[in-house]
Parts: sequence; C-alpha cells; structure tokens
Amino acid sequence: MSFDPLVNEFAVTIGRVKGLLLTEQTVAHAVQLLAEAAKDIIPAATGAGVTLIRNGQPISTGYTDNAVRHADHIQYELEQGPCLTAWAASSIIRVDDTRTDPRWPQWCAKAAAVPLLSCLSVPLRYGKETVGALKVYSDQAGAFQTQAEALLVNLSFAVTALLMHVQTSETPRRMSDELDHALRGRDLIGIAKGILMERHAMTEPEAHGHLLLESTRTQLPLQQIAEAVATRTEDRL
Repeated sequence: MSFDPLVNEFAVTIGRVKGLLLTEQTVAHAVQLLAEAAKDIIPAATGAGVTLIRNGQPISTGYTDNAVRHADHIQYELEQGPCLTAWAASSIIRVDDTRTDPRWPQWCAKAAAVPLLSCLSVPLRYGKETVGALKVYSDQAGAFQTQAEALLVNLSFAVTALLMHVQTSETPRRMSDELDHALRGRDLIGIAKGILMERHAMTEPEAHGHLLLESTRTQLPLQQIAEAVATRTEDRL
C-alpha cells in the first residue's frame, strides 16, 4: 500500500515552508509563495491564489499570474464568487464549469472569458475564525475532483499556521508548534487512509474522499478526523 503521491506533494511544500521561515518575510510575500506552492501541488491547476480577509475586506492577496489576479479582483469588485463564499461559509467550494454554474452569474461570465473554467476554493481556518481562502484555477472544465480537494484542504492547514506565524512573530526563525503539527499530520492521514482501505475495501481515492467528506460534515480539521480513524479500535466513521 503506497501513499507516495501525497507524501511527495507535501515534501515540496515543507521545503518551501522551511525556507520561508528562515528569512524575515512579510505576510504579503508569504501569501505569494504559498499561492505558487498550491499551483505546483494540485494536478491540473493552471493558477492559484491566497486571500486573507479582515472585517469583510481582502487585506492581502497572492496570485501566480494575471489571470488569477483578474479573477480574484472581479470577485472583490462584485462582492461575489467562490473564494468569498468559501471564506464566508467556511466551506469547500468547487466550480466545475464557469460557463454553466448558476451561483455567481456575473463573476462566472467574466471568469469564463479569461478563460478560467474550473475553480476550487477552501477556507483558511484559524481556531474558530475563518481568515481567508486558498484557491486554484484551471483553464479546463471539471479539473478538480476529490483528490484535489483532499490535497488543497491539507495544504490549507499548513498555510494558515504559516501565515499566522509570520503575521504575529517578530522573529520568524523557527517553525511554530502549530505548523509543525500540521505538517506532521500528513503521515497520520496516510495511516488513516490505510485503515479505511483495509477495513472497508476502499480504494485510495475513496479513502481520501471519505476523510474529506467527514471533515466537511463535522467542520473538523482533516488531521483530527484522521486521528479519530487511526486511534479507534472499531472505526465508526
């Protein structure tokens, strides 16, 4: 049983995160680097962005290219779109085709013209507060499925911990306990997937999806869901 794809993807992020914490960086620069990491990690992503929001207004936005910048700023101008909804509802928002999605007609029409046809947005949660959203875009319809959601949700925990660390620390010279905990959680998630695959004859994507759906249903971090699976004698999830 192998979980190499997930571990390898996170290895890229860990390297970037550690490098970032060794230098004096602003929140804005951290946001930019993490947007680039999200694009690299999520298969089929052609662009990515990170938005921090305070008092309902975007305070820091990172993006990988002008197409993402344009799509994000349209959301801010219209006050509608998947990124803002992910933040406001504190939930995962997926757009399979901006040409047909009815939820934000003005934003979807402008995004489709870029063209950006798919979008996946996840909230950035810090304690009980949702501080922004992490999102990836694609120029292809239907680009993001269950595994992409699982990867982006996992990345969001590390992103939030890093951003809060950089924002509040006067000397960002070492990894915070929260970030360290978030990154180590990838191993626990791999164990939980293995347990689900063995107990319930699930495939790896099915186990990914099960953990992700349970995280969404309970509004608990994916790592906490994985820990529950890994530590229960009889899995009842």
